[in-house]
Amino acid sequence: MIADAQDQEQEAIMDDTDIDPIRDYLLFREDGALGIRPLGDNSLGHYEAILRRMDIELDGGILGSSTDSIRAWICRPGRSAATRSNYIAIVRGYVRWAVANRWVDYDVTVWLPNVPTPPARPKPWPEDALADIRARAAMPWALAIDLSSYGGLRCIEISRLDREHVTERVTRLWGKGNKYRDVPTHPNIWERVQHMPAGPLMVGARTKKRMTPNSISVGVRQHLKALGYAGFHNHMGRHRFGTRTYQTSGHDIRAVQELLGHSSIATSQRYVDVAEGALASAVAAL
Repeated sequence: MIADAQDQEQEAIMDDTDIDPIRDYLLFREDGALGIRPLGDNSLGHYEAILRRMDIELDGGILGSSTDSIRAWICRPGRSAATRSNYIAIVRGYVRWAVANRWVDYDVTVWLPNVPTPPARPKPWPEDALADIRARAAMPWALAIDLSSYGGLRCIEISRLDREHVTERVTRLWGKGNKYRDVPTHPNIWERVQHMPAGPLMVGARTKKRMTPNSISVGVRQHLKALGYAGFHNHMGRHRFGTRTYQTSGHDIRAVQELLGHSSIATSQRYVDVAEGALASAVAAL
């Protein structure tokens, strides 16, 4: 009788539709428990999209699949090394958490390959392209482009920005990890926003509500394509901001780090493009 009662209890647990380890893992990553770096809204959304897709497409779900099945899903032909590396990191974190919380007994991701990825190169848009884009871009995309190019804002920071956060002197940003930082306001940005009403700066034309980071990213990309700049995206403006502030600050990488809101100088260095002419000058001066 005791065994039957235990079996019934286990079946009741398994039939509980509220059981969702992916949801619980994302809450864990959002809180930043046990000293693990908390994920921002964009990263949480990306993690959930990948884990949900993998969980649906694997016959046994993530926690019921073998190393080979997970490897085959991640390493599909056509996926870049960067994508594979990212997916492996996401599923490893999830499965290790599941083992620690006794969802599964064994971590099958320990045998997944380590996929080396080349160091990321900065991709600032050329100054002549930026000038042409600014001359022809329509609002609200023109504002998003200026905020990234002259303020270094991420799409999540643009989404969160209200008119009252911007003065002629400084712009108060609410960025990744729910951290605030102040960035001097460039005249091009102030010219765009000084007469705008209170509230969100980026509002959907149809919804009349604050635009999401994804809607800003996709909207800018599509608008740039319509202007003849297929393949350009708003983060190139942030790379441009990092490169230009590095040059104008006398190569002060700490200043760039503060302006971009990076916790690591190593991350800031990936945003700094060294012009070919500067390399030639450095060699010529030897």
